[in-house]
Amino acid sequence: MADRQEIAPAAIEAARAGRPGAADRLVAEAWPHAYRIAYGLLRDRDLAQDAAQEACAAIFTRISQLRTAEAFRVWLYRIVVREAARLERKRALSHVLGFAPASVDDIAVSTLRADLRSALGKLARLQRAVIVLRYYAGMNSTEIAAVLAIPAGSVRFHLVEARRALERLLDEPRSSSRFLEVARVV
Repeated sequence: MADRQEIAPAAIEAARAGRPGAADRLVAEAWPHAYRIAYGLLRDRDLAQDAAQEACAAIFTRISQLRTAEAFRVWLYRIVVREAARLERKRALSHVLGFAPASVDDIAVSTLRADLRSALGKLARLQRAVIVLRYYAGMNSTEIAAVLAIPAGSVRFHLVEARRALERLLDEPRSSSRFLEVARVV
């Protein structure tokens, strides 16, 4: 599973309190998280940058409205998911973007990555979101539920359905450990 690099609660509290420069520092720390989630959902670097920028702008302007520092992660991801969905609605998904070619030694892994990216592009937006948030962001079902504003039970259902769909799309059943290994590289 992806490492969860948390933003320090002190940095969030400083920004909430309106300390000079704190919001800028918080946005700088939040940017990689926002971009990673947006890219996982959109699979387009330019659109992911746009979604992450919009999310960071929202953080910058609305951080004082955040009730607690503990809610920041879910709040951030909810904003990113919303922005990604908004941008995705604006474009027609005609194809899934490729990836940088792998070295000769990594050709099997590269092929698996390409297959997984292609399969992810064929999932419904909600299924893609739960997969990316679970395996890429390392969130649990309760956190994903908060980000997507759906019940935790629905998250677990969509995770199971998304895994099954990916197995069908990849045309071979995968063990859980192999799936997790591949999902981390999305």
